[in-house]
Amino acid sequence: MTIPALDWNVPATWLLAVLIGVLLVLPIWLISRQRAVSTTRKAVRIALHGLLWLAVLGLWLQPRWQQSLPSGSLLLAADNVPGAYVRETATKLAAKTTLSASAFRALKTTLPVDTVWLLGQVFSGGELSKLSRQVLKWLPYNAPGQLQQLRWKGVVRQGEQQTVSGKMNTPAGGILRLRFGQRTVDSTRVAADNQSFRLSYVAFSQGRTQLTLWLDKTLLDTLRFVARPAEKLRIRFVLDAPDFETRALADWLGQQGNTVELTNRLSKGIGSELTINKTTASALPDLVVTDPANVTNPLVNKALVAGKSVLVLNVSRPDIDVSAINRVLRTGLQVRRIPGKDTIRISPDLTALPFRFQPMPGLLLIPGYPVAVQPAGGRVAVTLLAETFPLRLSGDTTAYARLWQSVLAPLRPVGQNNIQVDAPVLSGQPTTINVNNAGTLPTRLRVGADSLALQATPVNTRSYAATGRFAKSGWLPVQDTLALYAYSNVPDDAATKDGLAAVVQREQVANWVRAHRRYDAAPSQSGPAPVRTIEKAIPDWGWLFGIALLLTALWVEPKLG
Repeated sequence: MTIPALDWNVPATWLLAVLIGVLLVLPIWLISRQRAVSTTRKAVRIALHGLLWLAVLGLWLQPRWQQSLPSGSLLLAADNVPGAYVRETATKLAAKTTLSASAFRALKTTLPVDTVWLLGQVFSGGELSKLSRQVLKWLPYNAPGQLQQLRWKGVVRQGEQQTVSGKMNTPAGGILRLRFGQRTVDSTRVAADNQSFRLSYVAFSQGRTQLTLWLDKTLLDTLRFVARPAEKLRIRFVLDAPDFETRALADWLGQQGNTVELTNRLSKGIGSELTINKTTASALPDLVVTDPANVTNPLVNKALVAGKSVLVLNVSRPDIDVSAINRVLRTGLQVRRIPGKDTIRISPDLTALPFRFQPMPGLLLIPGYPVAVQPAGGRVAVTLLAETFPLRLSGDTTAYARLWQSVLAPLRPVGQNNIQVDAPVLSGQPTTINVNNAGTLPTRLRVGADSLALQATPVNTRSYAATGRFAKSGWLPVQDTLALYAYSNVPDDAATKDGLAAVVQREQVANWVRAHRRYDAAPSQSGPAPVRTIEKAIPDWGWLFGIALLLTALWVEPKLG
């Protein structure tokens, strides 16, 4: 038998101890002074007062004792698991007893078995805490049309690729779409049963951004993240005579805040230069934009040797031009003509040459566009797109920006203070924020109302990490310019019960069972498995009933003589 420890630093504990002591001594002293009462009656009264004192003491101290659980197993099924599936699983496990989660919530006693099979993941923390003494074994239930895993980046740079990956159960398959507003930015077909998926697009927005994930016409959930402004580039155009296409591109790059230098060689030894957002820096440009006729320019080779990037556009004869590019820039690109085509229509205002790049190791193909990127000292990108300025002329500036941000994304140099956060971030759950290629950083990172200590990682002194738990859900400001979105760890949105809510429930049960197993396995590593026990205690109503019964006996006893 065990008795909970008392806190003797609290005055109320001393006061109760004194009152209980008086309750024991004073009645016995008063009874012993009664001369007209026989010794037998005195003994009865003292015994009743002693039992009353023990009942009051028990109500205060709440003694408990351990009771061994009988060996056996029980199948505890979540309420959303179909009955036929529960019966089928019970047969496979040879479990003689099954119990639903709703029946378990109404149960006032502890389960009389030492092993519990959890079927499904719709269990609350209170229900799981009632199973702390049992051996737990978890069987996830993959509900039809429900997400099982979901991951994306909580912070990206504008122009960086945002990737959404996960796993779901689709009984009949379907089309999984990632939408920005009303526009589908990527889609994939998922087959029946459990299947992993991966969707990606170039983040062309800035600031707080949200995407929606759809399975056919069903909204699964809303994914929120922050797109940081892209770092400004220094770009140099090396061309014989810039045409409307390159001038439109240079103008757009300048509007984005980049430094653009446009060189126009009119004839041998004669040329002109146009600079947008001029700077005093004299270093090599981050990106050289040229055409097949100018890949032999010394600046192109110098940029590649220094690890910079080169973009080759205005390709007119891919089978000939790509071979010349390979020879001069030491790349290994290969193209193949698409038979029966004069042009390839990508959108109503965008076309490409009827060729495609052949996949090869180390080659990056830009999704949705005939653009290939290959390392060659720096990085070389070759585009088979025809003129792109019609997109701007038609007023579709969003499509124009998305196109060139997609092309420029892999050509950008590594920026400073790159923040990495795995989403979804859940309130109340530990979250790690990583800062890579760090420049000047504060010692602490402000996230919402919290202040997290930034510590250098042991592997790379230019990488830092901070870990914290956030009490509130919603958008949390980070420093002065960024934000994180924290989802509630108790999602209750019925409209998205098959989306992130299902993923959160699944991860919470998995984490709870994993922690329970670590605690449970520790004693058995050096000996036999421990005997399963539960704590037993007399409920308060039992003590109160005993006190009332004894008080009645003390009131009736004098009247019997």
